[in-house]
Amino acid sequence: MSYLIDASNLGGALAGARGARDARAVLAFLAPWARGRGHVLVVFDGPERPEIARRYGPLEVRWSGARVADDVVVEIVTREPQGWTVVTGDRELARRCRDAGAKVEPATALAERIARPHPRAARGAKPATAPDKPPAHAEEREHWRKVFEGEEE
Repeated sequence: MSYLIDASNLGGALAGARGARDARAVLAFLAPWARGRGHVLVVFDGPERPEIARRYGPLEVRWSGARVADDVVVEIVTREPQGWTVVTGDRELARRCRDAGAKVEPATALAERIARPHPRAARGAKPATAPDKPPAHAEEREHWRKVFEGEEE
């Protein structure tokens, strides 16, 4: 399944108006969850920011430029409606995406699901990992820590 995420809405669900503008925090929140999910496309409002990569593994980042991010999301769904789950808290965007044939999930529901610990974690079981992807090495973890904390260009 592919996820198409309205970044401003998810950021707002996480941390209000400030969170809606915090691209790094949105991506840091989504990155662990996105591993093993297939394609996750996050659409932010505004021009591309050079300190934010276009891709973090399965997590793809797109900027709306001079357009409104909602219009970019609808354009993507209209071109390829099957297989997308659009994550947004915007009722009008949700309606437009459903009308185009996509599934819709509220941003608050996804935020709660990601933040909630997995039941196996509570019992001490080892979380499942993608069979074809080895665990991250210390160097990889350090690299991504720097990226998300803004220490690396």
